[in-house]
Amino acid sequence: MSKPFCEIPDLASLWHELLAQVPAGRVTTCGAMARALGSEKAALWVGHFAVHHDHHPGCPCHRLVRAGGKLGAYIGGTEAAKARLLADEGVEAPGNLVDLDRYGCDRLDCGRPLEKLRRVQQDILKKVLLRRRTRIPKLVGGVDVSYQSPNEGTAAYALVETSTGRLVWSTAVRRRIVFPYISTYLTFRELPILLELLEEVELSGRLSEVVLVDGTGILHPRRVGVATHLGVVASMPTIGVTKKLLCGQVDVEGMLPAESRPVLHGDRPAGVALRATSDSRRPIFISPGHRVDLAYAERLVRLLMCGRRLPEPLYWADRISREVGGRRSV
Repeated sequence: MSKPFCEIPDLASLWHELLAQVPAGRVTTCGAMARALGSEKAALWVGHFAVHHDHHPGCPCHRLVRAGGKLGAYIGGTEAAKARLLADEGVEAPGNLVDLDRYGCDRLDCGRPLEKLRRVQQDILKKVLLRRRTRIPKLVGGVDVSYQSPNEGTAAYALVETSTGRLVWSTAVRRRIVFPYISTYLTFRELPILLELLEEVELSGRLSEVVLVDGTGILHPRRVGVATHLGVVASMPTIGVTKKLLCGQVDVEGMLPAESRPVLHGDRPAGVALRATSDSRRPIFISPGHRVDLAYAERLVRLLMCGRRLPEPLYWADRISREVGGRRSV
Protein backbone atom coordinates (compact mmCIF):
# COMPACT_ATOMS: atom_id res chain seq x y z
CA MET A 1 0.00 0.00 0.00
CA SER A 2 1.37 3.41 -0.97
CA LYS A 3 2.10 6.14 1.54
CA PRO A 4 0.99 9.79 1.42
CA PHE A 5 3.40 11.73 -0.74
CA CYS A 6 2.79 15.19 0.72
CA GLU A 7 3.26 16.75 4.11
CA ILE A 8 0.01 17.55 5.92
CA PRO A 9 0.32 21.07 7.39
CA ASP A 10 -0.48 21.72 11.05
CA LEU A 11 -3.06 24.44 10.55
CA ALA A 12 -3.65 24.86 14.28
CA SER A 13 -0.03 25.91 14.78
CA LEU A 14 -0.21 28.15 11.73
CA TRP A 15 -3.38 29.79 13.12
CA HIS A 16 -1.41 30.82 16.21
CA GLU A 17 1.53 31.91 14.06
CA LEU A 18 -0.66 34.19 11.98
CA LEU A 19 -2.38 35.70 14.98
CA ALA A 20 0.99 36.44 16.56
CA GLN A 21 1.74 38.67 13.54
CA VAL A 22 -1.09 41.04 14.51
CA PRO A 23 0.38 43.75 16.78
CA ALA A 24 -1.34 45.34 19.74
CA GLY A 25 -3.58 48.14 18.56
CA ARG A 26 -4.59 46.29 15.38
CA VAL A 27 -7.08 43.55 14.46
CA THR A 28 -7.41 41.04 11.66
CA THR A 29 -10.33 39.08 10.25
CA CYS A 30 -11.12 35.41 9.68
CA GLY A 31 -11.05 36.11 5.95
CA ALA A 32 -7.60 37.69 6.09
CA MET A 33 -6.21 34.71 7.98
CA ALA A 34 -7.89 32.32 5.55
CA ARG A 35 -6.32 34.12 2.61
CA ALA A 36 -2.93 33.89 4.29
CA LEU A 37 -3.51 30.13 4.65
CA GLY A 38 -4.18 30.00 0.92
CA SER A 39 -7.96 29.63 0.60
CA GLU A 40 -10.94 31.75 1.60
CA LYS A 41 -12.79 28.49 2.24
CA ALA A 42 -10.78 28.25 5.47
CA ALA A 43 -12.48 31.31 6.97
CA LEU A 44 -15.20 29.23 8.64
CA TRP A 45 -12.60 27.00 10.29
CA VAL A 46 -10.55 30.03 11.40
CA GLY A 47 -13.57 31.41 13.22
CA HIS A 48 -14.54 28.03 14.67
CA PHE A 49 -11.02 27.43 15.96
CA ALA A 50 -11.04 30.87 17.58
CA VAL A 51 -13.71 29.75 20.04
CA HIS A 52 -12.32 26.24 20.61
CA HIS A 53 -8.53 26.60 20.85
CA ASP A 54 -6.38 26.14 23.94
CA HIS A 55 -6.73 29.59 25.45
CA HIS A 56 -4.49 31.30 28.02
CA PRO A 57 -4.49 34.75 29.65
CA GLY A 58 -1.89 36.18 27.27
CA CYS A 59 -3.52 34.84 24.12
CA PRO A 60 -4.03 37.56 21.48
CA CYS A 61 -7.17 35.98 20.00
CA HIS A 62 -9.22 39.05 20.96
CA ARG A 63 -7.53 40.69 17.95
CA LEU A 64 -9.47 38.43 15.58
CA VAL A 65 -12.80 39.87 14.43
CA ARG A 66 -15.44 38.95 11.91
CA ALA A 67 -15.96 40.31 8.41
CA GLY A 68 -16.91 43.99 8.45
CA GLY A 69 -15.28 44.48 11.86
CA LYS A 70 -17.91 42.84 14.06
CA LEU A 71 -16.29 41.62 17.25
CA GLY A 72 -17.84 38.16 17.20
CA ALA A 73 -17.57 35.50 19.89
CA TYR A 74 -14.71 35.47 22.37
CA ILE A 75 -13.46 32.27 23.98
CA GLY A 76 -12.27 34.20 27.05
CA GLY A 77 -15.67 35.70 27.86
CA THR A 78 -18.24 38.07 26.43
CA GLU A 79 -18.04 40.51 23.55
CA ALA A 80 -17.80 43.24 26.18
CA ALA A 81 -14.69 41.58 27.62
CA LYS A 82 -13.22 41.40 24.13
CA ALA A 83 -13.98 45.08 23.57
CA ARG A 84 -12.26 45.99 26.84
CA LEU A 85 -9.09 44.14 25.87
CA LEU A 86 -9.05 45.90 22.51
CA ALA A 87 -9.69 49.25 24.17
CA ASP A 88 -6.70 48.67 26.47
CA GLU A 89 -4.61 48.35 23.28
CA GLY A 90 -6.08 51.51 21.74
CA VAL A 91 -8.67 49.90 19.46
CA GLU A 92 -12.07 51.54 19.59
CA ALA A 93 -15.14 49.36 19.02
CA PRO A 94 -18.29 51.47 19.35
CA GLY A 95 -21.32 49.22 19.14
CA ASN A 96 -18.97 46.22 19.12
CA LEU A 97 -17.77 47.22 15.64
CA VAL A 98 -14.13 47.91 14.71
CA ASP A 99 -13.20 50.27 11.87
CA LEU A 100 -11.07 47.97 9.70
CA ASP A 101 -9.79 50.84 7.56
CA ARG A 102 -8.27 52.32 10.71
CA TYR A 103 -7.27 49.25 12.71
CA GLY A 104 -7.20 46.38 10.23
CA CYS A 105 -4.10 44.30 9.64
CA ASP A 106 -4.16 41.92 6.67
CA ARG A 107 -0.47 41.61 5.84
CA LEU A 108 -0.10 38.11 7.19
CA ASP A 109 2.05 35.30 5.87
CA CYS A 110 2.58 31.61 6.62
CA GLY A 111 3.49 30.25 3.20
CA ARG A 112 -0.09 29.69 1.92
CA PRO A 113 -0.16 25.93 2.69
CA LEU A 114 -3.65 25.36 1.26
CA GLU A 115 -2.48 26.70 -2.09
CA LYS A 116 0.24 24.04 -2.01
CA LEU A 117 -2.37 21.37 -1.29
CA ARG A 118 -4.36 22.49 -4.32
CA ARG A 119 -1.25 21.91 -6.40
CA VAL A 120 -1.06 18.40 -4.92
CA GLN A 121 -4.64 17.83 -6.09
CA GLN A 122 -3.75 19.12 -9.54
CA ASP A 123 -0.88 16.63 -9.71
CA ILE A 124 -3.21 13.80 -8.65
CA LEU A 125 -5.72 14.79 -11.32
CA LYS A 126 -3.11 14.12 -14.01
CA LYS A 127 -2.92 10.50 -12.83
CA VAL A 128 -6.65 9.76 -12.66
CA LEU A 129 -7.94 7.00 -14.94
CA LEU A 130 -11.63 6.64 -15.69
CA ARG A 131 -11.59 3.15 -17.11
CA ARG A 132 -14.43 0.98 -18.42
CA ARG A 133 -14.88 -2.02 -16.16
CA THR A 134 -17.30 -4.95 -16.43
CA ARG A 135 -16.29 -7.51 -13.80
CA ILE A 136 -18.52 -7.53 -10.72
CA PRO A 137 -16.52 -8.78 -7.71
CA LYS A 138 -18.05 -11.28 -5.30
CA LEU A 139 -16.98 -9.11 -2.36
CA VAL A 140 -16.84 -5.31 -2.13
CA GLY A 141 -15.30 -3.22 0.65
CA GLY A 142 -16.35 0.19 1.90
CA VAL A 143 -14.53 2.75 4.07
CA ASP A 144 -15.78 5.56 6.26
CA VAL A 145 -14.39 7.81 8.99
CA SER A 146 -16.22 9.03 12.09
CA TYR A 147 -14.96 11.55 14.60
CA GLN A 148 -14.91 11.28 18.38
CA SER A 149 -13.56 14.83 18.69
CA PRO A 150 -12.20 17.41 16.26
CA ASN A 151 -8.77 15.77 16.63
CA GLU A 152 -9.56 12.07 16.88
CA GLY A 153 -11.14 9.76 14.32
CA THR A 154 -11.96 6.13 13.64
CA ALA A 155 -11.79 4.66 10.14
CA ALA A 156 -13.61 1.42 9.40
CA TYR A 157 -13.54 -1.04 6.51
CA ALA A 158 -16.51 -3.33 5.89
CA LEU A 159 -16.36 -6.23 3.41
CA VAL A 160 -19.74 -7.26 2.02
CA GLU A 161 -20.94 -10.10 -0.20
CA THR A 162 -22.22 -8.48 -3.38
CA SER A 163 -25.03 -10.95 -4.10
CA THR A 164 -26.59 -10.82 -0.62
CA GLY A 165 -25.32 -7.66 1.09
CA ARG A 166 -24.11 -9.82 3.98
CA LEU A 167 -21.29 -8.41 6.09
CA VAL A 168 -18.36 -10.82 5.80
CA TRP A 169 -15.51 -9.09 7.64
CA SER A 170 -14.58 -5.73 9.14
CA THR A 171 -11.81 -3.88 10.92
CA ALA A 172 -11.18 -0.37 12.19
CA VAL A 173 -8.32 1.88 13.28
CA ARG A 174 -8.40 4.88 15.58
CA ARG A 175 -5.88 7.71 15.55
CA ARG A 176 -5.25 11.40 16.09
CA ILE A 177 -6.40 13.64 13.22
CA VAL A 178 -4.25 16.69 12.53
CA PHE A 179 -5.96 18.45 9.64
CA PRO A 180 -9.36 20.15 10.23
CA TYR A 181 -12.44 19.94 8.03
CA ILE A 182 -12.27 22.56 5.29
CA SER A 183 -14.58 22.24 2.30
CA THR A 184 -12.86 20.70 -0.78
CA TYR A 185 -9.84 19.66 1.34
CA LEU A 186 -11.37 16.60 3.05
CA THR A 187 -8.70 14.39 1.47
CA PHE A 188 -6.00 15.84 3.68
CA ARG A 189 -8.06 15.18 6.80
CA GLU A 190 -8.97 11.58 5.97
CA LEU A 191 -6.30 10.22 3.62
CA PRO A 192 -3.70 9.41 6.33
CA ILE A 193 -6.07 7.34 8.46
CA LEU A 194 -7.65 5.65 5.41
CA LEU A 195 -4.24 4.58 4.11
CA GLU A 196 -3.37 3.21 7.54
CA LEU A 197 -6.66 1.30 7.56
CA LEU A 198 -6.15 -0.16 4.09
CA GLU A 199 -2.64 -1.28 4.99
CA GLU A 200 -4.15 -3.33 7.82
CA VAL A 201 -6.82 -4.69 5.48
CA GLU A 202 -4.21 -5.67 2.89
CA LEU A 203 -2.09 -7.44 5.51
CA SER A 204 -5.19 -9.42 6.49
CA GLY A 205 -5.75 -10.49 2.88
CA ARG A 206 -9.21 -8.86 2.79
CA LEU A 207 -8.70 -6.02 0.34
CA SER A 208 -11.43 -6.09 -2.31
CA GLU A 209 -10.98 -5.40 -6.02
CA VAL A 210 -13.04 -2.22 -5.75
CA VAL A 211 -13.51 -0.04 -2.67
CA LEU A 212 -16.44 2.29 -2.00
CA VAL A 213 -15.54 5.49 -0.18
CA ASP A 214 -17.77 7.79 1.85
CA GLY A 215 -16.70 10.89 -0.04
CA THR A 216 -16.63 12.34 -3.51
CA GLY A 217 -14.77 10.98 -6.49
CA ILE A 218 -14.46 13.27 -9.50
CA LEU A 219 -17.68 15.05 -8.44
CA HIS A 220 -15.53 17.68 -6.75
CA PRO A 221 -14.74 21.31 -7.67
CA ARG A 222 -11.22 20.25 -8.68
CA ARG A 223 -12.35 16.74 -9.75
CA VAL A 224 -10.19 15.20 -7.01
CA GLY A 225 -12.34 14.17 -4.05
CA VAL A 226 -11.17 11.83 -1.33
CA ALA A 227 -12.27 8.71 -3.26
CA THR A 228 -10.24 9.79 -6.29
CA HIS A 229 -7.20 10.82 -4.27
CA LEU A 230 -7.26 7.57 -2.29
CA GLY A 231 -7.59 5.52 -5.46
CA VAL A 232 -4.58 7.15 -7.11
CA VAL A 233 -2.32 7.04 -4.04
CA ALA A 234 -3.30 3.46 -3.15
CA SER A 235 -3.35 2.33 -6.82
CA MET A 236 -6.82 0.78 -6.64
CA PRO A 237 -10.29 1.17 -8.17
CA THR A 238 -12.52 3.39 -6.04
CA ILE A 239 -16.05 4.79 -6.14
CA GLY A 240 -17.26 7.83 -4.20
CA VAL A 241 -20.70 7.99 -2.57
CA THR A 242 -22.01 10.98 -0.60
CA LYS A 243 -25.26 12.15 0.94
CA LYS A 244 -24.65 15.76 -0.04
CA LEU A 245 -23.81 17.35 -3.36
CA LEU A 246 -20.52 19.23 -3.18
CA CYS A 247 -20.69 20.65 -6.69
CA GLY A 248 -22.45 20.20 -10.01
CA GLN A 249 -26.00 20.65 -11.27
CA VAL A 250 -28.89 18.18 -11.14
CA ASP A 251 -32.65 18.50 -10.74
CA VAL A 252 -33.73 16.04 -8.03
CA GLU A 253 -37.35 17.17 -7.80
CA GLY A 254 -39.87 14.39 -8.30
CA MET A 255 -37.36 11.56 -8.42
CA LEU A 256 -38.92 8.11 -8.18
CA PRO A 257 -37.49 5.30 -6.04
CA ALA A 258 -34.49 3.70 -7.79
CA GLU A 259 -34.38 6.53 -10.34
CA SER A 260 -31.04 8.13 -11.17
CA ARG A 261 -30.22 11.38 -12.90
CA PRO A 262 -26.87 12.65 -14.21
CA VAL A 263 -25.00 15.33 -12.29
CA LEU A 264 -23.23 17.75 -14.61
CA HIS A 265 -19.97 19.38 -13.61
CA GLY A 266 -19.14 21.89 -16.24
CA ASP A 267 -20.47 20.51 -19.50
CA ARG A 268 -20.15 16.79 -18.79
CA PRO A 269 -21.57 14.18 -16.39
CA ALA A 270 -19.34 13.64 -13.36
CA GLY A 271 -21.77 11.62 -11.25
CA VAL A 272 -25.33 10.51 -10.75
CA ALA A 273 -27.98 11.27 -8.17
CA LEU A 274 -29.77 8.09 -7.08
CA ARG A 275 -32.92 7.94 -4.98
CA ALA A 276 -32.18 4.72 -3.17
CA THR A 277 -35.52 3.84 -1.56
CA SER A 278 -39.13 4.95 -1.35
CA ASP A 279 -38.56 5.86 2.31
CA SER A 280 -35.69 8.22 1.53
CA ARG A 281 -36.63 11.17 -0.65
CA ARG A 282 -33.11 12.60 -0.57
CA PRO A 283 -30.80 11.03 -3.15
CA ILE A 284 -27.24 9.89 -2.75
CA PHE A 285 -24.55 11.04 -5.17
CA ILE A 286 -22.28 8.52 -6.89
CA SER A 287 -19.12 9.33 -8.82
CA PRO A 288 -16.15 7.36 -10.11
CA GLY A 289 -12.99 7.71 -8.09
CA HIS A 290 -10.20 5.97 -9.98
CA ARG A 291 -9.92 3.10 -12.49
CA VAL A 292 -13.69 2.88 -12.99
CA ASP A 293 -16.11 4.81 -15.17
CA LEU A 294 -19.43 6.39 -14.23
CA ALA A 295 -21.58 3.60 -15.68
CA TYR A 296 -19.74 0.96 -13.67
CA ALA A 297 -19.83 3.05 -10.50
CA GLU A 298 -23.60 3.35 -10.67
CA ARG A 299 -24.07 -0.31 -11.61
CA LEU A 300 -22.02 -1.62 -8.69
CA VAL A 301 -23.60 0.71 -6.15
CA ARG A 302 -27.07 -0.35 -7.30
CA LEU A 303 -26.14 -4.02 -6.80
CA LEU A 304 -25.12 -3.19 -3.23
CA MET A 305 -28.36 -1.44 -2.26
CA CYS A 306 -30.41 -3.54 0.15
CA GLY A 307 -33.25 -1.27 1.22
CA ARG A 308 -31.18 1.39 2.95
CA ARG A 309 -30.16 4.84 1.76
CA LEU A 310 -26.48 3.83 1.56
CA PRO A 311 -24.96 0.79 -0.17
CA GLU A 312 -24.20 -1.99 2.32
CA PRO A 313 -20.40 -1.58 2.49
CA LEU A 314 -20.77 2.07 3.47
CA TYR A 315 -23.70 1.44 5.79
CA TRP A 316 -21.59 -1.05 7.74
CA ALA A 317 -18.40 1.02 7.60
CA ASP A 318 -20.30 4.00 9.02
CA ARG A 319 -21.90 1.91 11.76
CA ILE A 320 -18.67 0.13 12.73
CA SER A 321 -16.60 3.33 12.78
CA ARG A 322 -19.07 4.89 15.20
CA GLU A 323 -19.33 1.82 17.40
CA VAL A 324 -15.56 1.34 17.61
CA GLY A 325 -15.13 5.05 18.19
CA GLY A 326 -17.53 4.95 21.09
CA ARG A 327 -20.45 6.74 19.50
CA ARG A 328 -23.91 5.38 18.89
CA SER A 329 -24.61 4.61 15.23
CA VAL A 330 -27.23 6.73 13.45
